[in-house]
Amino acid sequence: MASGTRDRMIAAAARLFQRDGYAATGWRDVVEAGGTPWGSAHHHFPGGKEQLALEVIALGSVHVLSTLEECLAGAPDAATAVERWFTAAGRNLIASQFECGCPVATVALETATSAPALGEACAVAFRAWQDRLAEALRDAGVAAERSAELSCQAVAALEGALLLARCWREVRPLEIAGTGVADAIRAALP
Repeated sequence: MASGTRDRMIAAAARLFQRDGYAATGWRDVVEAGGTPWGSAHHHFPGGKEQLALEVIALGSVHVLSTLEECLAGAPDAATAVERWFTAAGRNLIASQFECGCPVATVALETATSAPALGEACAVAFRAWQDRLAEALRDAGVAAERSAELSCQAVAALEGALLLARCWREVRPLEIAGTGVADAIRAALP
């Protein structure tokens, strides 16, 4: 079985987890959505659904971090980069017709306390985004402690705004939260 099958299963599971949640997504759903043979589930993921979810979380984390990197690289300052990061999240939400928010948050909400390995993987993902933004803020001259606080605020605001935007089926919460975090960053810049 080719790695393309494995990749299709991960991509299908990512969409299903984002849309329906971890608990509501079964192996049959993943196999059907990925257009893969039934036997490929256990062949590629002998650790079961949890192993698949760990792959999905890692892929989602890389995607979000990549988007943040693009925003940081193309912006004149860290505050503008954060606004662009929130805008990109809104574009992704619109593209999914408000079905898919954060690629990590839905799994985190369902498994943070009930499945320690998944909860830890989600925590690592969120921390990676926060750490990268904090690094950018420190590079811009913001004190280390304040950089950590602002980056935590940004990730928390992004996640909350995605939830509201998804429920309300409009990106306005992302616009408001992005502006608020960017204003806080601008106030902290030297």
